[in-house]
Amino acid sequence: MEAKFNFNHLNIIDLYKYSFIDRIFIKLQTRALGSRIDRLFILLPVLINMNLSDKYKAVDNTKMFLIDTIEPKNLALKVYDRVILRLFDYKKDNNLFIQDRQKSFDILCQNIQLYSIVDRILSDEEQKSILREIIKKQYDESYSIDDNTKNILSFQEQHYL
Repeated sequence: MEAKFNFNHLNIIDLYKYSFIDRIFIKLQTRALGSRIDRLFILLPVLINMNLSDKYKAVDNTKMFLIDTIEPKNLALKVYDRVILRLFDYKKDNNLFIQDRQKSFDILCQNIQLYSIVDRILSDEEQKSILREIIKKQYDESYSIDDNTKNILSFQEQHYL
């Protein structure tokens, strides 16, 4: 099922209509696609929801990104549908968005190469710079070492190199 855009609507939830059976079918089809796709299920809806200036463009960018990166194309469209379903969940429960936002920051800190997805999805430069600063701060905190560990490391380097 490929959803059609109607730019006259203000809410993204009004753009797509999925029945209960469609939702279950999409979740069943996309449940075991691997860790790479599971990270996208968390990251992409957060990026769309964070884009305050133009959610429609973020949705379009997400669809193009998925079609370009996932083979076969019908699977890419199912992944896209699952991302949209997650956006519905955010519309209903803001706490879920906050939890997934933190998970997405952690995912980006663990695999900094995924930041290229942020550049591709977000169109708002201000949002990109805010996100860049948050990720940089978390990355620096995660991968910095304290003074005691620095001393031990320098001792090991002196004696074993």
